[in-house]
Amino acid sequence: VKTNEEERLINYLFLEKKYNKELPPVEQHGDTVDVYLALTLSNLISLKEADETIVRIDHTWIDYRLSWNVSDNDAQFEVAYYSNVLVDPSGLCYWLPPAIFRSSCSINVNYFPFDWQNCTLNFTSLTYNAKEIRMLLKEDADEENKWTVEWIIIDPESFTENGEWEIIHRPAKRNTYKHIPMESNKHQDITFYLVIKRKPLFYIVNIIIPCVLISFLATFVYYLPADSKVKDTFISSFLKTLGKKKQRGEPLSKGLVCFRYLMFIMVLVTVVVLNCVVVLNLHFRTPSTHVMTRWTKRFFLERLPRILHMSQPAEPEPQWDGALPRRSSSVG
Repeated sequence: VKTNEEERLINYLFLEKKYNKELPPVEQHGDTVDVYLALTLSNLISLKEADETIVRIDHTWIDYRLSWNVSDNDAQFEVAYYSNVLVDPSGLCYWLPPAIFRSSCSINVNYFPFDWQNCTLNFTSLTYNAKEIRMLLKEDADEENKWTVEWIIIDPESFTENGEWEIIHRPAKRNTYKHIPMESNKHQDITFYLVIKRKPLFYIVNIIIPCVLISFLATFVYYLPADSKVKDTFISSFLKTLGKKKQRGEPLSKGLVCFRYLMFIMVLVTVVVLNCVVVLNLHFRTPSTHVMTRWTKRFFLERLPRILHMSQPAEPEPQWDGALPRRSSSVG
């Protein structure tokens, strides 16, 4: 019986009433069709130069040609045809197509890995203007209240969290631009904002903490004696480690605080390496291999003690063997 009721209702809607999907669902010329949109997020795939998301878009509108009298068809069912549009007796059409969207958004990584990104999904009609359809946010209701869904819907049962990003805000907004005429398809649109924040734990453990420890340990190279053969190896190993950490970073096109800190540590360690080379070179010099230049002797024995307010040792008096030399006198 239910199958016969469905067949009779479909014949009534599409054959007897001669339904034409090419015509807009308006009773009179000049009427506007209200289309309600809602976005359901299922998964955030990745974030590179673009943001890929798996979503479902709720489309809801009323088509008076698809309405029927419930008393004439008392079966409990909803009509669905090949485009997966659900129709209720009032003519309300509900279409829920799944899709994968790629939203291009400007990525600002100045405060990596504590950055957040704002990726937007903008929906508008390319074929109909604001006088033909009016784009609205979906409305929901319960037994007592009715409200507008001004956010991206997330179903906890079907949503899969991303391992690198977390969603912190997901508002939705209907925009109308008064400076653009209603005859243009750019007069109105609906924008869904997806604000995501990076999970920094991985980068803190693998980049920030090692760099801080390396910069701390690099200063201890001065406590190693100059005769130690591992002094240069000790500090050069830090420089190699920092180079590998830099290669693991993401390709960055803008200024980055973490990147600047990493470059500062690399320059600091490089200076320490050069300093150690100079110290070792001076330490292993001997009178038989090198001759102290005149400017070196003057700098370390005369100028540097004066700058450091050091007193120079007095010259020792000459020692005489036997009787003291007799001084010459003007007298006799």
